[in-house]
Amino acid sequence: MTNELQTRLYHRLNWRIMSWIIVIYLMDSIDRTNLGFARSHISQDVGLTAAQFGFAAGIFFVGLVLFEIPISLWSSRVGAPKTFARIMVLWGMTSAATGFIHSRDSFYVLRFLLGVFEAGFAPTCTYYLARWYPENRMSAVIFWHQLSLPLAGIIIGPISGLILVHFDQVAGLAGWRWMFLLEGLPSILLGIIVAFVLPRAPKDARWLSAQERDMIETWSVRQNVRHVKFSAVVRDPAIYFLGLGFFALMAGMYMLNFWLPSIIHESGVHSSVAVGLYSSFPYVVSVASMAYWSARSDRLKERSFHCYAPAVLASLCFLLTTVIPDIFVLKMIVLAGATAGIYASYVVFWAMAANVFQGSAATGGFALINAIGLWGGVISPMVVGKLTSMTGTLSVGMLCMAVTVAFGALILWSVTRRITAPSVSPVPSEIL
Repeated sequence: MTNELQTRLYHRLNWRIMSWIIVIYLMDSIDRTNLGFARSHISQDVGLTAAQFGFAAGIFFVGLVLFEIPISLWSSRVGAPKTFARIMVLWGMTSAATGFIHSRDSFYVLRFLLGVFEAGFAPTCTYYLARWYPENRMSAVIFWHQLSLPLAGIIIGPISGLILVHFDQVAGLAGWRWMFLLEGLPSILLGIIVAFVLPRAPKDARWLSAQERDMIETWSVRQNVRHVKFSAVVRDPAIYFLGLGFFALMAGMYMLNFWLPSIIHESGVHSSVAVGLYSSFPYVVSVASMAYWSARSDRLKERSFHCYAPAVLASLCFLLTTVIPDIFVLKMIVLAGATAGIYASYVVFWAMAANVFQGSAATGGFALINAIGLWGGVISPMVVGKLTSMTGTLSVGMLCMAVTVAFGALILWSVTRRITAPSVSPVPSEIL
């Protein structure tokens, strides 16, 4: 009877909680990554070099990193639904406003503000889901949660391509301006709705029975928690190494997010619609990769290997892009391998992290790792943009990413074996 109750409860949580989180994260991913499809249009109209575009892409993460930890700690006090609502309304307005820029400086300011307004979103999502689902299902939970990242890559390419072509000069506005406007407004509406439909905690969910609420409360207690206080998190060197490993994953991920359309364009595809369609392929492959690695990790109850092994694959694929013949189909297969490896490693990484924090350490711990890792999103676009301006090709940038992701895989191999090892005592040292 207990198993049947759990199964019914999982289905209910998936519909009432997870479905909304997926949609929220999807809109976030769209507003964050659609910039890559407008690169050539913005660069021409505003006057940007590849290095300046890379700086604009990276400055988003400066705002995000600066406010990530304080906003995450604050969100645990006001609750996740209100945090989601505020973030979505502000980032939707900022993303839509990007369609009205007329100078390089205004572009920089809006990208920075987009990062500021999104701060705390990802850690709050992870913390919120960990309050509703048990430890042994977190890899699958994070898969569904993070499915929005590749799903955005699948959706945003064709949609952005169509808007760029068919809305160009409608009402006298360029297609890229319509793209930011039309893709930013839905976040505002969704943010208002979320404040009313998501419960703050299981005890606030009127659609749960008392027995179901009690069961969820028992799930939220982790067996091998490393820390329960944020003050202990900041003193743990292993957490900083996790952040460095995550930095490498983010560097590779955002290199692909921002520069994949340009790579396809360099391969001889010049139609905006065709670039959008081809750019969806690596993300389709990454969905299958995420599903396989997350399910395998949950089934075998193993996190370490499932975290670093896909990163090794991604590093090899980045390297291969610099040495393989210039054949479009072959290049797309290798790019799909890099994308699949990065996203598979990413989803298992957060499943592992979700099980090592509890209490006030949760949002703060997630935010600290995320803040360190997101510097990869700051540095990667800037470095690749600078190298592209200097050499006239993206190949050197790809080689740089191969080395970076390989270094990250090595760190993850070292630290995750200790992080995921069973504790001698299930009680964290700071509360003994």
